[in-house]
Amino acid sequence: MKPILNPEALAIQRREMATAYNEYKKETGEILKRKAFEIIRIKADVKTWKEAEATFDITDDGQKLIELDMKCKGLIELMRSLKTEIDIKNNEAFGTY
Repeated sequence: MKPILNPEALAIQRREMATAYNEYKKETGEILKRKAFEIIRIKADVKTWKEAEATFDITDDGQKLIELDMKCKGLIELMRSLKTEIDIKNNEAFGTY
């Protein structure tokens, strides 16, 4: 069973997650800049944009982009969960829950 945290500790956790999310999005942006040029290069060797995208997805940058996307989605869900916990604790403190 997880320990019960106070709202301040939950807010600190949420801020740390938001910081991690921001770092992942910065890294995603750098990969997307490289992808723009790489997709054009790949497109010269394949028939469709869909094939070019699929070919990019199997590169190291493509795999990293997929990984970062999944991490960001997970962090969003965790931050939403923490926000709900903070709201509940706030409502309990004011007797409105």
